[in-house]
Amino acid sequence: MKFKYVFVLVYINFTSQTHSCAREPKKEPSRPNIVFIIADDMGWNDVSFHGYDQILTPNIDLLAYFGVIFERYYSHCICTPARSALLTGKFAHVTGMQGLPLLNSEDRGLPLTEKVLPQYFKELGYATHLVGKWHVGQSRTKFLPTSRGFDSHFGHRGGFIDYYEYELQEDWNSTIRSGFDLFRNLNPVWNTEKGYITDLYNNEAKSVILSHDESKPLFLMVNHNAPHSANNGALLQAPPDEVRAMRHVENPERKIFAASVKKLDDSVGDIMQTLLKKGILNNTIIAFISDNGAMTSGLHLNYGSNWPLRGIKMSPYEGGVRVNGLVWSQNLTNNNHAWGGYMHVVDWLPTLLRAAGAKPPTNIDGIDLWNDIVHNRRSKRSEFFEINDYTGYASIVSGDFKLVTGYVNPQYSTYQGGDLRGIIGPKPSYLKSLEKSKMYSVLNNVDKQFNIKYVSLRNKLRIDCKVRNDSQDGALCYSDKNKMCLFNIKEDPCEMQDLTENYPDVVQNMLDRLKIEINRTIPRQVPAVSDPRAAPRLHNFAWDVWADNVS
Repeated sequence: MKFKYVFVLVYINFTSQTHSCAREPKKEPSRPNIVFIIADDMGWNDVSFHGYDQILTPNIDLLAYFGVIFERYYSHCICTPARSALLTGKFAHVTGMQGLPLLNSEDRGLPLTEKVLPQYFKELGYATHLVGKWHVGQSRTKFLPTSRGFDSHFGHRGGFIDYYEYELQEDWNSTIRSGFDLFRNLNPVWNTEKGYITDLYNNEAKSVILSHDESKPLFLMVNHNAPHSANNGALLQAPPDEVRAMRHVENPERKIFAASVKKLDDSVGDIMQTLLKKGILNNTIIAFISDNGAMTSGLHLNYGSNWPLRGIKMSPYEGGVRVNGLVWSQNLTNNNHAWGGYMHVVDWLPTLLRAAGAKPPTNIDGIDLWNDIVHNRRSKRSEFFEINDYTGYASIVSGDFKLVTGYVNPQYSTYQGGDLRGIIGPKPSYLKSLEKSKMYSVLNNVDKQFNIKYVSLRNKLRIDCKVRNDSQDGALCYSDKNKMCLFNIKEDPCEMQDLTENYPDVVQNMLDRLKIEINRTIPRQVPAVSDPRAAPRLHNFAWDVWADNVS
């Protein structure tokens, strides 16, 4: 099961053209293009703009420095809930998409009563394309991306795939079911594609951009498989030459993970370069996010790191939900900053619609934050929730405080990733990596010169806590059915000090608010059921649609 890191970048600019009597001027869309990029299971400590030099992400970092970095961007802690929230603008528990990630063998999907992000943009005249992961329903044709507002989809429908063979494995009561999961629209691409999946998605994204009809605005989502783990037996996969280039990374598994992140970062640079080549960069908004925190240990571990934040994917602690996020637009490059306001994944839908000049819907949980972000104002978002009736925990963030209730697996609640930070020999040069990146060249081409002062943002973004080691600390508060934990996450971002006894009134007020929100929950089926009718051997050995005729 998985859930990925998600990054999003958005760029907008409105340009005028001089009209000539000799020739018809090229018509440009009045609305901005939007490119939204999501990294899967990428942790807080897996990008270098947060102040760490082991894994360098120069293209992502330059996007961040010349755009707006979200210091307090939050998501759901699991992939299917996070992607559902992104698409609907509603908390996952409100649509029944909370809990463990969706299995390929489940007859379940994002409710058809929900209007989703590409459908809004389609109504505004956008061409809409999805490259990469879907993971919000695939058992029926009506759940698929091309039935939910996307003009095209090239990618995997489930949670992850092998980086070279494009297969996904599920464990059905200790029996492994393996099937092909790479599709172009409705058809598996058995014999037409080969290579590393990050490269395939990168090339597809570039192709979509270059072939785009500029009379329409473009909405392109690029949902990478990277750096999510692959199937058991070959969890970590990256091109050998890229792995060798990571010799400075001490941990051998982390070395492969770093190479996977390098390919993801290269893709961001390639996409920016292609937008420039197409001539539409000046009217494009780019967003980059992680879908959730890294899975440092446990099932589907990928050796990503949320250090020094507490917890990992699957956990309501900061390491599972406080993730990477930023937005870039040429209009923002003169107002670049790190924005300290709260933003939740549900806020993207109304925020992007406002950026596109449209009025956001009012029947959602998301809040339009576009002007708050652009003008560096206080965020209108002050509270959000992580409710998982499947495993039995619920948390609320309100103001400076977070209250965690119910049972949270202790395995997912510790400080992990500290032992993955080792570097052999001298550190790689951060400044040289920036100067050699494609994004550096793109910025030069649009007359945006890099200044060393931008790197000072790293110091502001770096989180340093007095965490002693990765092991469970007996003094920490662990939420369970008989214990709640209260933290001041502004002053104590690593959630080390329980304040329940210090602020009983705060606890009661937050608990009352949380109970009201829990009442909005659409219950999940427990346990999730793998339907034998989904078996790939019944569908040409692919994880294809299987329930269209099931009542």
